[in-house]
Amino acid sequence: MAVSYGPDPSLSQVVLLLLGEKQSGKSSAGNTILGKPVFDKKTTRSYKESGTTFGIQVTVVDTPGWLSHSTTPDVVSRELCRGLTLCHPEPHAILLVLPTTSTFGPEEWKAMEAQLRLLRVHTPIWQRAMVLFTHGDNLGDLPVQEYIRRQGRTLHWLLERCGYRYQVMSSQSRASEAQVTELFVKIQKMMKTNERPKYIQDRMYTQLRRDVSIKEDRRWQGRQEEIEMTVMHNVHDGRMGQREQMAPQWLYMPRAGPVGFKPALGLILLGRRKSGKSSAGNMILDRGVFQVDKKTTICSVSHGEVSGRPVTVVDTPGWSLFGLANPKQVRTEISRSLSLCPVRGKVSFVLAVPVGSFREKDRRAVEMYLSILGNDVWRTTVVLFTYGEELRGRTVEKHIEQSGEPLQWLLDRCGHRHQVLDTNTADETQVSQLLEMVEQL
Repeated sequence: MAVSYGPDPSLSQVVLLLLGEKQSGKSSAGNTILGKPVFDKKTTRSYKESGTTFGIQVTVVDTPGWLSHSTTPDVVSRELCRGLTLCHPEPHAILLVLPTTSTFGPEEWKAMEAQLRLLRVHTPIWQRAMVLFTHGDNLGDLPVQEYIRRQGRTLHWLLERCGYRYQVMSSQSRASEAQVTELFVKIQKMMKTNERPKYIQDRMYTQLRRDVSIKEDRRWQGRQEEIEMTVMHNVHDGRMGQREQMAPQWLYMPRAGPVGFKPALGLILLGRRKSGKSSAGNMILDRGVFQVDKKTTICSVSHGEVSGRPVTVVDTPGWSLFGLANPKQVRTEISRSLSLCPVRGKVSFVLAVPVGSFREKDRRAVEMYLSILGNDVWRTTVVLFTYGEELRGRTVEKHIEQSGEPLQWLLDRCGHRHQVLDTNTADETQVSQLLEMVEQL
């Protein structure tokens, strides 16, 4: 069936990276995309071929397939990394090839994730990922949406990570021609989205997070994929604030990811200047990623794995009680901090309060700056007492008792959730206790 649309003429060059398990149909897909038989079915090394499709200069990099039910040889992993270097300067789209002739379950995801973890260091995988279903003839008259629904939560979760970008590819020449056209239209739309200035994406993610994650927190778990797709759609069209349901109801993700998967955790560090936020961030991630000897003027973000869970920490500029910080800039950066956290993860606020005096002017400043994040911010905020060594043998409970009404007010607002952090000790339980507290919110 002929299609009445195609890629925009402005699209002149595309670099595609094919990834998938052995015998998934990667090489055949590459041949179909280029319109010529250039890739062998048995791929042992990453290989690059180019051609012209719809007037577009297309480069396709085929890679060896990994194994889903046994250990993938190191040579395959090295070739995958080498394949990424062949996509100079970087791939416009990463096609995750899944055959419709097999099931994508927890074992298949585990094998895929192990290889993608190697590539994430060098390129943003999910921002450019699209699922390519091969052997589309196998579906017969079954709509691909119904096929996806029957596959179960692991495939649903993968599609959600890819922003519900997917394409079916058959071996029938007439059908495959139309499918290649659809593929390039989707790739071009994704490329335009990724080219949108970052500050616009930041504003959209922030607005949608505040709209859904804070104001409608009770419905958050069931609408994560709606946020992602609304952002992708609105960034592409340049709109703000218009919410559209981009994924059908049957595609909504279950609350849990694949078996053994721990969802990402986002921690936003808040507090006044010299409150120990940056040092706390370094201790949480167990490495010196935030500068402690320089003033933080814009949000700084870093990622790591803590206790088997992916963690994103955002360090924000501190406010000043003595006019040493620009209040407008601090408010702007605090508002922007939400956009730097994983869209599908749990986000919590960690308010750094140095052990010492917490007076009425501190309380007023905290109330003013946290109000930027909405009234429900207190439900997901934990007080982190920094400079814990200043307790000098006292219990934190005794310190709270002796600190007066302003600190009592703050702890009341936060549901009395608090943790002490002493950066002069190597006690790892401080961080684990903080994360356990955050996970229970």
